[in-house]
Amino acid sequence: MKHFPPFKLILLAPLFVFVLTACGSKDKDGQDGAHVQRGEDVLISESEMGQSKWLLSTKTADYYDDKQNIELTSPKLINKTDGKDDASIRADKGTYDLKTGLITLSGKVKGVSLEQGATVKTSQIYYNTQTHKVWTDKPVVLTRGGVSVKGAALEANSDFSEIQLYKQITQLPKELRDFDKGQVEL
Repeated sequence: MKHFPPFKLILLAPLFVFVLTACGSKDKDGQDGAHVQRGEDVLISESEMGQSKWLLSTKTADYYDDKQNIELTSPKLINKTDGKDDASIRADKGTYDLKTGLITLSGKVKGVSLEQGATVKTSQIYYNTQTHKVWTDKPVVLTRGGVSVKGAALEANSDFSEIQLYKQITQLPKELRDFDKGQVEL
């Protein structure tokens, strides 16, 4: 039987403790199974013919062995037309389903369109990377040109140039000079 020098046993002991800790950990929802990999300051994008179509940046991205979703922290989805930013959506958290290409953003969600001068606020919004459509079935507020419109749901294209609001209630500004106030920022 071969004996290891004491210093080698000391180096192996922390590794063994780390492996046991990783195997027995729980995720943030108390479920068994820790993330397999965590990325920080992650960028995910899609390009066609050398032109970027959309870009997803996130503070952290957690990949799990038993899930097809990537869990995102502070995600920002940027839509691009002809390689230029034209709309963005920010949120507190989100997921990216690798199998279906569905990005779900939730928490405080704010979408902005530079071209349309529109801002969308809601608690959850979806983006389909295959159809390039945005939608929510949660209450939403759309603000454009000083006019606020509340709706029960929304469907739009990725740059918010075509928006459908369902069960909408419109609130006009009290003063005419308040129409078309301010610029939006991505």
